[in-house]
Amino acid sequence: MRWRKQIDWGPRPLSHEEWAVLEARIAAPDLLAVDDAVEELTGFMDGFTSELDGEPLTGVTDGQLCVVHHQVAASGGGREHAVIFFAAGPVGIASPDAFTRLGSAASSLVNHFQTEGITIESIQWTERPYVKRPF
Repeated sequence: MRWRKQIDWGPRPLSHEEWAVLEARIAAPDLLAVDDAVEELTGFMDGFTSELDGEPLTGVTDGQLCVVHHQVAASGGGREHAVIFFAAGPVGIASPDAFTRLGSAASSLVNHFQTEGITIESIQWTERPYVKRPF
């Protein structure tokens, strides 16, 4: 259920002008509890609205990690909660780097679910292609 990979992925190393993107698709009997947990974890972060590849992007950020979350249709029907992490910092240049930040965010999310007693059926982690930083 945890995502721990902490190295670059993709055809080339992450640049300082890009974000590494990790998506968690969470299936749970109580998606409102999942949403509340994510809100609680990110409550200290600043809100942002930007554009990514011509599409609006709204979420929260601490400057190095951005989080966007919402409910989505599940592939087998029903609903899931998508949490998308965007992290900055190329390996060897930033400390901690983007992949360390993503690992920490993923672990914090899972730990928070366990601490709060939130039942999770599954989490599917997907490493998305890098995106150009909109801000």
